[in-house]
Amino acid sequence: MRRKILMGVLALALPAGTMAFTQTSAFATKAPPNPVSCTFSATVTVSPPLSAQGTASVKGATGSTTVHGTYSGCTTSAGSVPNLPATDLTIISSAAKDPNYATDGNGVANKKTYYLGLCAGLTGKSTLKSLAKSVKNLPVAGGTLKGMKASQGAVGSDVGFILAAGTVKGGTYPTASKGASILAGLTNDTNNTNLIGGCLSGPVTNIDIDSAQSTV
Repeated sequence: MRRKILMGVLALALPAGTMAFTQTSAFATKAPPNPVSCTFSATVTVSPPLSAQGTASVKGATGSTTVHGTYSGCTTSAGSVPNLPATDLTIISSAAKDPNYATDGNGVANKKTYYLGLCAGLTGKSTLKSLAKSVKNLPVAGGTLKGMKASQGAVGSDVGFILAAGTVKGGTYPTASKGASILAGLTNDTNNTNLIGGCLSGPVTNIDIDSAQSTV
């Protein structure tokens, strides 16, 4: 069984859109929940590449992860709706010390060195916080996504990454309190197996998302 991985480099999010209706009456009530569900796929590119030893850097330096997500099969309780527009995100990661310097080849002499692109860094608690922060106040079809909590776990048959207990307020697709979630499964392929195994077979520049298991 593959071990779980915390994908702090990845933050797939619901896309921005335009408000489909407005309330003109001063006495208009809050719209009832109308959540939308979609299947998604994504291209995720990491710079610098992820590796066991990372790339030596300095405190305060940053790397980036770009995400291009597309959506299909979108539905509400009333039936099919137009697919949400594509999402394009750039996520910034900060250089960090190597927690596994003694075993991954960086050595004791470099235990205080800062690195970018460390595979070992994907399992730290700080990455959960940065992922949740990356979707804070995200626009969603005229509304706003609030309060997401990030964790790792099973996404269908995949190892994956879970954002849950969020709320979309306002817009076309408001949700009940804590009713919004994003599930991103890692495709079970050679590239992701290397990533999950600590990048021991070589650097990883892309992360493959399983559209058969991933939903918003």
